[in-house]
This record gives sequence, structure tokens and C-alpha cells, in this order.
Amino acid sequence: MDDESQKTLAAIQAVLERLLSGKQCGTMEVHSPIPEFQKLVGQINQLIQNISEMNRLAIDLSQGKLDGPIPPRHNYMAGPLKQLHSQLSTLTWSWQQLRSGYIVSKLENTGQLFDAFNELIDQVAAASTREENSAASNTPTSFNSWRYHQILQTLDMLHILVLEVDSGGRVVYANRPAKEILGDIEYISEQTESNVLGLIAINKEENNFPVFREIYEDSSNTWYRVTSDRCLLPNGQVFFFNTIEDISEWKINEYQLKMSARVDAMTGTYNRKAGLEELEEILARARPVANCIAFIDIDGLKNINDTYGHSEGDYTIKSIARVLLSSVRGSDIVCRYGGDEFLIIFENCTEEVAEKIITRMYEKLKKLDRKNLKSYALCFSYGIVPFSNCSNSAHKAADLLKLADQKMYQRKKQKSRKYKNPNLRDC
Repeated sequence: MDDESQKTLAAIQAVLERLLSGKQCGTMEVHSPIPEFQKLVGQINQLIQNISEMNRLAIDLSQGKLDGPIPPRHNYMAGPLKQLHSQLSTLTWSWQQLRSGYIVSKLENTGQLFDAFNELIDQVAAASTREENSAASNTPTSFNSWRYHQILQTLDMLHILVLEVDSGGRVVYANRPAKEILGDIEYISEQTESNVLGLIAINKEENNFPVFREIYEDSSNTWYRVTSDRCLLPNGQVFFFNTIEDISEWKINEYQLKMSARVDAMTGTYNRKAGLEELEEILARARPVANCIAFIDIDGLKNINDTYGHSEGDYTIKSIARVLLSSVRGSDIVCRYGGDEFLIIFENCTEEVAEKIITRMYEKLKKLDRKNLKSYALCFSYGIVPFSNCSNSAHKAADLLKLADQKMYQRKKQKSRKYKNPNLRDC
């Protein structure tokens, strides 16, 4: 072994003896040309750093300090000390909560220190829940504060808002979520700007409890479900307990489900059931207004299906439905009445205006034909029937539909005389 290697080996032995004696030492700065010595020196320096971090944490723990630096993750030697640090931190936090009057649970850690703390928890709980003999002490029974704190802590953990008010509208309790959203409110009344708080004030006047209501809050664009109940105390006091839950997502799902039940999936128009319900509702209104319905039947759809396939037939239905929807006014209603039949309800509309809208539909179909260059034309026949919506009107939905259907077929027969093949380019 050469002199340089002997010096490196001697330096390594000196550092190890110093570490074994419990003394601290700095990192080695030996530079050896031998790779094995270089690797060994690097490992010893890492060991020196790990031991130094462990000693610093051990000293902090022995002095009761929990805010000092924690060894990094790769220092596996410090694992037990870091675990002890975590347990002592939990113990300290629980002690502070207990001293402040909050409810805390027992610790799962074992050992004399944690067993003593858990025994203290049992003693505090027993003292808090023990009822005094009011007859012997001439003092009223103490309130079960321990159970009360448990209830309050549970309410704070809920995602719903909880508000308790007295008969005068004074807020006697608000859980944490309620304070975060509504702020530090003291009183609520019907004149409040918040729709939710105004509803709570109204619910106090109810006679039948509990009360369930849903309300939309404009300022936050949120739907809420408000449940109110009344609590009568033996001394005559009245309190109103209100829970407020954000149901916006549920409302969106409800609306989508409702729309899916009313909309024809293929065309995006209303389905037959929804269209007839809209017509019945218009007919039942008391104020008489001029309206129209148009019954529409696609021309030559059977021949299109037989000649070009059902995919082209579906294209025809969808294309005409898009034209109908894009041509009517915002107040009009389009529904798919059958396979190739549509119903349009022109609300507050004369027959002349309805005819102009139908003409606009024909013009759009002609443009679509010129653009797509299909071997067949997109066209439909229609029949328009005017009616007035009035509860005393003799108009019935079934009669209107029958008359509109008859007019549609009359128009279809007139068109059929002009051409024998309904698939001609010119409709």
C-alpha cells in the first residue's frame, strides 16, 4: 500500500473512532485516486451528516422544542425520532385544544406519556358529564358541556350551513360553513338582501314544522334547500333550527334529466309528449291570444330510405329539423310528432306570419340542397290552423291536430300532381 493510501485509511479510522466516541466531527476532505476510497469517503460523509441531523433533533426534543428543523426524507436513521416528534406534536396540539375548552379524542399512541394523557381525557369527560344533585346542593343541574361541545364540533364538520335563531330573529348559533358564506350575521329578517335568509325569516311564521323549501340565490348563482324546524324549550323559549344545503349540482342534473325526457334525442326538438303538453297549457290560458299550429310531414322519406338507405333518411330528418329550429321565433315550439312528422306551435302569431316563417324554411332547404348536391330534395308539406288560447274556447288539441293534418295532406296531394317521383331535385 502506498503512502497516499495509508494516509487516507488513517483519516477514515480517525473519523470513525470520533463518531463511535459520541463526538461530532466535520466532513472528510480526503481526495484519493482510488475509486473504492472515494466511494467510502462519500458514504462516511453522508453518515456524518445523518448523525448530525439526528443529534440536533434529539437535543430539540429533549429541550421540549417542536419547531426546529426536521431531518429530510432520505435520512432513514432519523425515522424513529421523526415519529416521536410527530406524536409529541399531536399530543401538544390536543393538550392546547383541551385547555381551551374544546373536545378532543383519545390518542392511539401507546406508552406511559400517552396513557396518562388518555386518562386525563377520561377524567375531564367524567367531570363534564356528571350531574350534580340539585336537591342537595340547592343549585341547578350543570349543563352537559362535554356533550354540547361534541355536538358543535360535529356541526362544524358538516358541509351544510346551520343557523339557529330565536323568535326575534337573533342568530344564536352559526356553524363554521355558515360563517364562511354568510359572515358574522346577528339578525335576520324578511327585508334582508339574501334570498336564503329572507326565506328563513318567513319560515318562522309557519305552523307546520319541519318546513322544506328550495330557493335560488341570485348573488351567488346558487340553488339552496332550506329545512327549518322549531324547538320549544321547557321554559317557554322558542328557537328555529335551519339547515341550508347547496343543491346547485343536483338542480343541474334534475334539469338535464327533465330535458332528456322532453327532448327528442335525434333531432333536438321537443318530443311528442312534451309538445302536446305545451299545446294543452296554451289552450288552458285565460287570456285570449291569436296562435297557430302547423303540422309538417317530410316529403318522400320512404322512397329516400328505400333507395338510398336509412342513413340518408336520418340525414333528411335531422336536416329538416335543424331548418325548423333555426327558422322559428324564440317563443315558438317545435316538436317531433312522429317518425317524419313535426308539429310547430306559433304562439301569439297570425296565420300570415306563420306562412312567412314556413316560406323562410323552404328557402333555407333550397340553399341546403344546392350546397349538398344530393340526388333527392329536402322538402315537406304542411298545414296551418289558427286558434285562440282561452279557457272558454271550443278549441281542443285533438281537433286542432286533426284539422292541421287534413290541410297538410291536401297540400301534399296538390304537390303530387306536379310530379310523380317525390325524389326529383325540384321540390
